[in-house]
Amino acid sequence: MTQSKPLSQEIRERLPRVLLDFVIIAITLVVAYFVVPIATAISFTVPVVGLSVGLMVAVIFVVVLAVLAVRILRDAATLLHLSSHALSSAVPGLEEHHVNLVRKVAYDFGYVIVVLILFYVLTPFVVLIPGVGASLAAAIPLILLAIVVILLYDAARLLYEEVAKGVHAVTEKVASAVEESEKRTKK
Repeated sequence: MTQSKPLSQEIRERLPRVLLDFVIIAITLVVAYFVVPIATAISFTVPVVGLSVGLMVAVIFVVVLAVLAVRILRDAATLLHLSSHALSSAVPGLEEHHVNLVRKVAYDFGYVIVVLILFYVLTPFVVLIPGVGASLAAAIPLILLAIVVILLYDAARLLYEEVAKGVHAVTEKVASAVEESEKRTKK
């Protein structure tokens, strides 16, 4: 049976990796913004693949950025999961249901942030796709807006349902107290 590492140890291992990956992403983006236009200006098609040099360089940068983004998401998800368990033990009376709600809402907001970052990272590369690049670049904001609205709606729905349960419980207690008072006054 494997024992899980303490939260402090996970933070020491994963947080520096997340921060370094963000720095590497920033450096990769800066390099890509200089290299991709130069590679696009080279009007040479790679014979075996049939792609232009600019598109191949852009695809390589996108793959590197995707790998880094996946690593960041994996580490952030692990830290979030562990933090929610630490939250449940730190706050007395916090039920597992509430911890799961916090986790789901945090994931939704995390996904929104990732979608927005991907929009700004990928749009300049999408334009380089021959034939459909400009059309895709025009459609991406609408698609991403729909995704963001869906994710935010899901987070808001989860929070609303939880608040509604709390309001219903308080209302039921108040109604019960008033009912008891009415019974006593009728006697």
